[in-house]
This record gives sequence, C-alpha cells and structure tokens, in this order.
Amino acid sequence: MSDAELRRLVGWTVEDPPPEARAGRLLGGVFRAVSTVMTLGADAALGARPPSWSVPADPGGYLDLGVLELRWPDSAPAEPVQATRDAVWATAAGRPARQLPVGTWQVVRAVPGGGSRRPRQSTSPWRLELTDGSGTGSLTGAWLALAWVGHLAGWPEPTTGS
Repeated sequence: MSDAELRRLVGWTVEDPPPEARAGRLLGGVFRAVSTVMTLGADAALGARPPSWSVPADPGGYLDLGVLELRWPDSAPAEPVQATRDAVWATAAGRPARQLPVGTWQVVRAVPGGGSRRPRQSTSPWRLELTDGSGTGSLTGAWLALAWVGHLAGWPEPTTGS
C-alpha cells in the first residue's frame, strides 16, 4: 500500500505537499542516503528513517507508519506504538506488545509539530492530546500515521487546537 492508498482509507484530510516541498524531499532523501552510509545505518536505528506506509501481507503485521510515540499518562516516558490493519499496540522493548484501547480515547487537541501553520501532509509531525475521561496522554508522529490510528479508533478528524 502506498501513501495515496492509505490516505484514501483514513477519511482525514491529508494535503499534498507543494512542488518545492517535493523537490526538497528528494534532496533530503539524497542527504539521508549519504548520512546512512557515513554513519553505517545509525540514523535508522534512531528512528530517522521516513515511513514507507507499507502494509504487510499478514493482516496481523505492523504497517510501516514511521515513529509513533505514546505518553500515557502525560508524565510517563514515551513508548513506541505500532498499528496493524485493525489494532494499535504499545511495543516497548523488553515487554510484550499490548493492545491500546484507542476506541475509548478522545482527541482533546491536535498540535502541529512545526508551528501553528504546519500543513497536514503525510509526514508532517503532529501531537494529539488525548483523554479517556479520567486520564490524559499524547500520541506523536507523522500526520498520516496519526490519521491511521484515528481511523482505527473511530475518531473524527480534529481541528487544530480543538
């Protein structure tokens, strides 16, 4: 599955980048390739690798949504999150994966990672502030990855600052 196919499934707005951003992304890809060679792949180990948006053939396999992090509650350290075609999982190293009850959470606020005018492009960084009615937390990642989680959870698309 590609970026475009995933975008059609989520039901949230995912904007196309302007032409100059696409050219910048191509140049950024060249720099990433050089960096990976120079650092012997250390960038990928640190989560610097962009998402491919691929969906594995196995329905239980994780989609490549890039780096997603959950803080629940807000004061907790961030833990990695991954999603399958039908569920969202906390996947901290050294612990068994646990399914997250995203269907019971609500988005309180959507905060762009790069400032108040950050577009809702696939790879744009965002933070969703969440609640379950008694506690609060946040989920950060690329807009399309958050839209996929929102799709699975049944969340309506949030407005900025909502």
